[in-house]
Amino acid sequence: MSLLKRYGWTLFIVGASLLLALFVFLFFETGQSIVVPFVGAIILVSSVIRLVPYVRTQKNDLVKTVNIIEITIDVLIGLVFLLLPMLTEIELGVVFGWLLGLYLMMRGTVHFFGVSHWVEKSDFVLFVYHIATLIVGSYVAFSGFSEETLVLLIQAFSIIAAGYLGYGGFKGYQRYRIEKTMNVSIPKPEEIDLPTTTIPKDEIEEPVHDHVS
Repeated sequence: MSLLKRYGWTLFIVGASLLLALFVFLFFETGQSIVVPFVGAIILVSSVIRLVPYVRTQKNDLVKTVNIIEITIDVLIGLVFLLLPMLTEIELGVVFGWLLGLYLMMRGTVHFFGVSHWVEKSDFVLFVYHIATLIVGSYVAFSGFSEETLVLLIQAFSIIAAGYLGYGGFKGYQRYRIEKTMNVSIPKPEEIDLPTTTIPKDEIEEPVHDHVS
């Protein structure tokens, strides 16, 4: 763990590089073929990460069950987005907008369901975010959502996230260099072993004594 803490800044740099490469790829290529799997991966990973901590910390059985059902549906949506375009030639089309809108609306609805039962806390940021999921989810589900628009959103997110990770890597490397420099000990003068030379006895000149009579 200490090794990861010491050199964790390398992961920030790698992550920033990958996101920057993603931005460049989407800028010069159409990139629409990877957009749906990319969104599927985000939904899948975030849902799996939420599952165990939420089940362990939520004490209300009803709210816990509702959230487990939501997470299960989210995992299925993520798998559809991730695997269907890669394993088949089926294009999701409007189904993509419906499923993405369903995912967003469920996230907002389930959050406010927990808040209404006084078992989940919320603040201004969470309130605005989940209100946005309801509004955007409704628009995406009923008005459609083009993959071209999603490409632009992913590009913007890639630049912002790459800048954040790059700054984190810079700060981590700077802290690593400071710690490394502080650990270099400079020997004190009395601790320095100076070379000594031994003069043979036959080369030592006897002092001349003046005899005063």
